[in-house]
Amino acid sequence: MPDQPPLPENLLTGFARRELDRGCLLATPSSTRDQVFIVHSGRLRVYLIGENRELSLTFLEPGDIYTTHTPTYVEAVATSVIYLLDTAEFARKLISEPSVSPAMMRVLGKLLNNAVHLIEDLAFREVPARLARFLLGLADRRGTPLERGCLVPLDLSMEDVASLLGTTRQTVSSLINLWERQGLIERRGRGNLCIYSREALARLCPPSVGQPTDNLRQSR
Repeated sequence: MPDQPPLPENLLTGFARRELDRGCLLATPSSTRDQVFIVHSGRLRVYLIGENRELSLTFLEPGDIYTTHTPTYVEAVATSVIYLLDTAEFARKLISEPSVSPAMMRVLGKLLNNAVHLIEDLAFREVPARLARFLLGLADRRGTPLERGCLVPLDLSMEDVASLLGTTRQTVSSLINLWERQGLIERRGRGNLCIYSREALARLCPPSVGQPTDNLRQSR
């Protein structure tokens, strides 16, 4: 995940510190608590549960802000430290301390962007295209150019990646293994992936919404 800019020094004034063990469920759609929280360390997953599956919307990293009062589940996927404040009090803080607003808008923009991409992928792309676009996005945000290819930190588990893409861990692992055999990518130790051919991965992705295909262009 991309590094977050530093939070305003006065942001945590009035917040209560809480430690979460891995697997702790902080919020559910039926939660009565109405609090805003800031992630200080660790990682939390925001997701939905359907009849037969779970669908991840985003992962909250240090510096991200979210709320317990949404129609989503929020679970700590690593040992985490968060800071909590009642939503009404946080609203007063936004009015009295304008420097807090950019941090809040940043995470809201991230969540909206992830939701739009998720809807687009599920509606218009098969799983190989979703995974290829996910890896290319990581390369754009956090990739380190090598003499041959690009080194990408992949600090999510296969289960986490699968949940973000709306598929299964087995499908993601099979595609990674296939592309590794084809020489498109290579796993480098634990948590790193080398992309050798961005062009080949890009060819697996159909045009995004709003970008007509060549056939459509020719027919106009």
